[in-house]
Amino acid sequence: MIYRSYFSKNNTLIDNNYTNNSQNPVTEISFGTYNKQVSRYIFDVDLSGLIEKIENDLINPTRIVKHVLHMTNTIKYAQQYIGKKSYSLNINRASSFDLNLYNINEDWDEGSGYDFIYSDTLLATPIYEAANWYQRKTNVEWSNYGAYLSGVTEIIATQSFQTGAENLEIDITDYINQNLLGTGYTGTLAYTGETYGLGIKFSDDLENLIVEFREAVAFHAKHTNTWYEPYIETIIDDTIIDDRNYFYLDKENDLYLYVNVGNGNVIYDIDIETVNIYDHEDNLIDVISGDSIVFISKGIYKINLLIDSTEYPDAVLFRDEWVLTINGRETKYNGEFYLISQENFYKINQQSIIDFNNYFFYFWGIKENENIKAGNIRKIKLSIKEFYSNQNKFLPLDIEYRLFTTIGDKYEIDVIPFTSTNRTNTGYEFDLDTSWLIPQDYKLQIRMKNGNYYENKQNLNFTIVSNNLL
Repeated sequence: MIYRSYFSKNNTLIDNNYTNNSQNPVTEISFGTYNKQVSRYIFDVDLSGLIEKIENDLINPTRIVKHVLHMTNTIKYAQQYIGKKSYSLNINRASSFDLNLYNINEDWDEGSGYDFIYSDTLLATPIYEAANWYQRKTNVEWSNYGAYLSGVTEIIATQSFQTGAENLEIDITDYINQNLLGTGYTGTLAYTGETYGLGIKFSDDLENLIVEFREAVAFHAKHTNTWYEPYIETIIDDTIIDDRNYFYLDKENDLYLYVNVGNGNVIYDIDIETVNIYDHEDNLIDVISGDSIVFISKGIYKINLLIDSTEYPDAVLFRDEWVLTINGRETKYNGEFYLISQENFYKINQQSIIDFNNYFFYFWGIKENENIKAGNIRKIKLSIKEFYSNQNKFLPLDIEYRLFTTIGDKYEIDVIPFTSTNRTNTGYEFDLDTSWLIPQDYKLQIRMKNGNYYENKQNLNFTIVSNNLL
């Protein structure tokens, strides 16, 4: 699962300057000239949506893999500008440099300015409104001008750029996780400082460098009003691969329990005391409890089980009994799983490769060219038909989905890279969370894999709208 958090505020601070340009759709980070025209980009992240999903158990914080900061370079998809002058003859597009990501430990206001002005002499009347190089709020100065002091301010991470056209992609897992403390997350202590956001700057040695021209790199900022808007991408390991319909001997298998209330649309949390495993003769052979019962996300739990073929035959039915407590009352749920010989799982020769042409896919839960209002979660189910066979739903296939958008005819940009679908006890499905999707045309693609072989099987187009408008 992927979730995106966007910036709550941003601004570019220009050395020795009271200018505020927070509403500009791009930021320009720079160094150079004999007057040291240094600029730094500062921002803060709105984590409220992520925190809400954690508090509602829709995201299990212990299954968070990482958080990555993403910002799109303004020439990433126009690389003919690499090594060329920028919008002014005295501005070079920088290359071969490092950018530092640093912590901001004082509160600040975004402001409402737009223009980039690198000299106060161009301002007839300087606007003394924050945020700018000197002030974090109106008439309230930064403790350290430019929200940074070399050797004192904490550097969170660094990224190297070779051509200067690369996107900014920095792993800030420790930083974000520390900001999630108190929401159920009890992980890293690698970052412990007080924070009011982050800043991006050239390394100290470059900021102090005196050269003839200003060297700059530009990224799309918070107010870009396009899908280039910067974000924090949170990756959660919550993919479901339920082996209930294909439980192989001599292999570790996962069995899941899904708890719903009412009409099945409300997922409910419960307490699970034990899971009792009974063999085909109804003998109790295992009792699973404690940490061996894994909480995946709200209403979804799993256990891992291996059945030895030297002790039990295939083609028999086993039973899993889940002992539950719901609203203070104990109840039991009984499931079944059919043992299959491991010979049907481990394939040796190339003749076992799936013939992709024998399968047909179609979607449930989303329509072709549908306009979807941003904010809801769509459960997408896949119907899979194998030609010349009565089988469908429960084929043990390796199926992935991808969400992407396009830039002209040249670029396909992943929004969600190829990700495994959930394989539940009722078939293949995944949840599409539209709350973080920017209004835009999207394409949903399905592919199936067999080892190193894969084939794209299906595309579907839809549009995300906000307040029924693009």
